[in-house]
Amino acid sequence: MRSRKITLLGPEGTNISVFFLFLVFNFISWFTLFTLSNDINLDFSNILIRQIIFSLISISVFFLLTYISVETFLRFIDIFFVFTVLALLLLFTTEPRLGVRRWFDLGIIDLQPSEFAKVIVILFVAKYLSEKKFNFISVTALIFLIMLIINQPDLGTGLIITFVVISMLFVSNIRLRYFILIFLILLFSFFVFLEFGIINENQLDRINNFFQEDEIDFQQSQSRLSISSGGFFGQYFQEIQVNKVFVPVETTDFIFSAYAYNFGFIGVFFLLLLWFIFFMRLTQILNISSSEFDKYVITGFIVLLAIQIIINISTVIGLVPNTGLPFPLLSLGGSSMVSIAVVFGITNRIFIENNLVI
Repeated sequence: MRSRKITLLGPEGTNISVFFLFLVFNFISWFTLFTLSNDINLDFSNILIRQIIFSLISISVFFLLTYISVETFLRFIDIFFVFTVLALLLLFTTEPRLGVRRWFDLGIIDLQPSEFAKVIVILFVAKYLSEKKFNFISVTALIFLIMLIINQPDLGTGLIITFVVISMLFVSNIRLRYFILIFLILLFSFFVFLEFGIINENQLDRINNFFQEDEIDFQQSQSRLSISSGGFFGQYFQEIQVNKVFVPVETTDFIFSAYAYNFGFIGVFFLLLLWFIFFMRLTQILNISSSEFDKYVITGFIVLLAIQIIINISTVIGLVPNTGLPFPLLSLGGSSMVSIAVVFGITNRIFIENNLVI
């Protein structure tokens, strides 16, 4: 591996394009939430102020990870994995909120361990694949973690983690029969969860209702109306605006509908173009890095972010049942913002160690 110390924006350097895109995505989130704010009070209850604080924490996390080498991640990933499992177990001691146990109430903020579990799982799988130690024990540990998330209940996050793991296995040099065996184990586990009631009936009812012709989801119906009202250029800069329809949870799960309403097709194209540029930047690591761990991590990050974006957009336009998944770096939420900051921070570190700094 080439070694050249770079001291721009950090102790060992920062990839400017990665950091710039990270900032732009944060600014877009601020502006979108600003359009949904009735006023701007210097109060944590204000959605814009909250998101700005979350962003500042995320930027700090981004630069903090500049100090941590990839080798250190490899050394401590098992500990991170164990702490994640313990956090998911502790959730079952908390009081349910809206029928689910997904957050630790820390007073002014809520901590959602499953958001961080997505990143930890990618690092965990990348480590054991690169070390050729992906075996029955590691598969069992993954299934146990996924089971804890599904039992919150959070079927959407559980399925995304499963899909990311399968994608990483697919691009690895793991033998086909082992890949098929792992896939069958995961599939069998799903039906076991279903049989023993680990998968919540409300989640299954939501899926069943979605495919019934006479069932119309109110959130998705309102979201489609909001998106279609945005037109080509959006309503925010128009002198005469089309009346905005009410969309539930518009600051979190359905924020894409608010973004499309305000900034239209042009705004949506610009946002997706920025993500495409970021994904293309990540593929450079796949082409030049000699580290299998780096390649598996970047593959996991690409799949994780891409599938979240695709599912979130598919949800708000009514192509898939409501999953409750946020749009990365757009939806309001501290846990989601910080976990994606970890993704960008680790990506930045991998870029630095591969001497990609522009």
